[in-house]
Amino acid sequence: MKTEMDILNMDERQRLAWFRANRVILLTVGMVWLGMIAWEILHHRTPLFMIVMIPIIAAMRFGLYRYFLRMQ
Repeated sequence: MKTEMDILNMDERQRLAWFRANRVILLTVGMVWLGMIAWEILHHRTPLFMIVMIPIIAAMRFGLYRYFLRMQ
C-alpha cells in the first residue's frame, strides 16, 4: 500500500519532516482541545461532549490500527 510519502517520492529527510509536522499538529490540536475543556469549566459549564470524545477517538484510532495491522 502506498502512502502519500511514497506517492510524493519523499526521501528520509522529507519523511522525518512530515512526521514532525504531524506530531506538532496533533499536539496543537490536543492543547486547543484541553483549552476548550478548561474554558467550559471556567464558565461553570460541563464539557461532557469534549470529554467523552477523547476515549471514543482513542478507541477508533486503536481499532483502525488493529484493522490495518491485520490487512498487511
